This record gives sequence, C-alpha cells and structure tokens, in this order.
Amino acid sequence: MDADIQMRRAEVDAAAWLAFDTESTALLRETIAAHGWPSRSLVGEDGATAAWLLTQHSPDLEFQREVLALLIASEETDSRHAAYLHDRICIREGRPQRYGTQLRPDGQPFELEAGDVDERRAAVGLGPLADDLARFTSP
Repeated sequence: MDADIQMRRAEVDAAAWLAFDTESTALLRETIAAHGWPSRSLVGEDGATAAWLLTQHSPDLEFQREVLALLIASEETDSRHAAYLHDRICIREGRPQRYGTQLRPDGQPFELEAGDVDERRAAVGLGPLADDLARFTSP
C-alpha cells in the first residue's frame, strides 16, 4: 500500500503504474486463491485496506468485479471500500456511479445515478459529496 501511494504522489509514469498494478493484481489473485479475501480478521485493518486499494488500481476489470462480489458477501468489509470499488467499476464500464467517489481531473464527479447521492453515501458511511468536492478543489 505504501509503495502504491508513493508512486501515485510522484510524477505520472503510466508504464510504471501499469506494471505495478498488474503485479499487484497477480499477487492479490494468488492470495485470494490460497486464503480468500484478505479480511480484517486475516490481515488486520491496514492489510484489508491495502488489498482494497490495490484492487481499486487494478487494470483488470473482471478482477475488480470478482473482488466487489467478495466484499459485498463479507461481513468484515468496510462498506466505504465496496462503495469506492462499485463506483470505479461503473466508471470503467461507462455507467453512472452510485456514490460519487470517482472524480474527473477537474475535481468534479463523473456522472451520478439519479436520486439522493448523499443519502446513498450516508448509508455506507461516507460524508456528503460536497465535503469531498471541497477537499479536492481547495488550494
């Protein structure tokens, strides 16, 4: 997780990102095959968050779908992780996102499903969308 975060804070190197994300996906696939989803009880809070973050950045859409199903089925899942992954998948598939977690480079959310996004966000433990937008657009 630390390597992922450090890399994304540095100058963009698309080839390095793809190589890292592809390798991380392969490692996670092996881990899941051997032990199941790296849940909090298996790897702790930091480990579960790391697995989710690496999944968020995976170039393999089918893998992301598989993990989302695992997250939804698990009683140990941080519902915010499932919400972020759900939205990431929607954006990759060209569909509106449900929770407004994915922002365009200009800091505005990609298209949203109809209805009250803040109500959906609250149901999974996320704050109001306006708070996230303010955080990403503040100098």
